Amino acid sequence: MVQEDNTQAQQDDEQTEVARLTHKLGVFALVRTALSSERSLMAWIRTSVSLYTFGFSMTKFLEYLEKQQEGTGYSRGLYRLGFAIICIGILGLVLAAFGHMKRLKIMKRLGLPTVSLVSLPVVATTALVLIGIAVLISIGLNWSL
Repeated sequence: MVQEDNTQAQQDDEQTEVARLTHKLGVFALVRTALSSERSLMAWIRTSVSLYTFGFSMTKFLEYLEKQQEGTGYSRGLYRLGFAIICIGILGLVLAAFGHMKRLKIMKRLGLPTVSLVSLPVVATTALVLIGIAVLISIGLNWSL
């Protein structure tokens, strides 16, 4: 009888240990997924900054060429293309940030532990969206349709 109780207690301990390990593995999976989501957001940041710089460089280079060769009129379509490229960068960054925050919200409901109150990639994304809007304004003020 005592041996049966010991066997039952050992089985209960093993089941408890298995449940605890399963919970830990689930939390680790959520953390890995959260880090993967942050890497994806940082890739979007890199892509958006590339689009900003390309669009801004295109418009400023065309302005420079127009000042150098005053008689030559360049197509306004190229300015609009540069402007559109910057807008695509901003839109992509905003959508990526919302997708990231949505995934984090779902993972927190599933048990993702909170490490900090502020996510650094989300702060960087917000700053870069504001920079993109400032670039659009700076181009728009010098833009005569």
